[in-house]
Amino acid sequence: MGTLEPLANLTSLTRLKLCNCGEDLRCKGLGPLLGHLREFIVFGSPRAFAGWDPNPRQVLQYEGEDQELQLVSPSSSSQVHILCTDEAMGLLAAPICSLLSSSLTCLHFHLLASVPDKIERFTKEQEDALHLLVSLQELEFWYFDKLQSLPAGLQKLINLQRLQVRSCPAVLSLPNDGLPKSLQELDVQECGNEELLQQCRGLVGTIPKILLQHGD
Repeated sequence: MGTLEPLANLTSLTRLKLCNCGEDLRCKGLGPLLGHLREFIVFGSPRAFAGWDPNPRQVLQYEGEDQELQLVSPSSSSQVHILCTDEAMGLLAAPICSLLSSSLTCLHFHLLASVPDKIERFTKEQEDALHLLVSLQELEFWYFDKLQSLPAGLQKLINLQRLQVRSCPAVLSLPNDGLPKSLQELDVQECGNEELLQQCRGLVGTIPKILLQHGD
């Protein structure tokens, strides 16, 4: 199956899980499902989101002194609340994140052992796309062996309550520009980097729940 078009007539589908469908799978055809799909899980398809524009008529522009990316006149909607994938680089694109911005509450990036880990840092464009997900309440990064830094600008996710960074040994610190004031839980278990752990210890009392080591 190269696209999701064969599933477009499943109008009652609320949960879709795709695992190990290969490099040829693309998200073309996902659009018609987004109006009723609540949970979307896709692993083992490293180019599933690459180049996908779910709404080519949608307009995005930079506004304000800080040149922040703003969504203008969206013409479609999404009901996806939970999205889990190992395809972080392709998903974090402005057209995709803008479509998911009003509905997505949980975004989980979990790299599988079978997927080559080449991600060291996120680009400015990917960070800007992430900032569009203003409804996010949970954000997870798991098994990013080479990731050196978390995306900048996380404080712009004003509804984020839970940030989990698991088994990311190369992450040395939290974002320099801080974390959202809404954050209720910070989990950095199994990262094993003392510099990161020390920085998180300094936040005790400002974030209600901080998990540093397994068993905390």
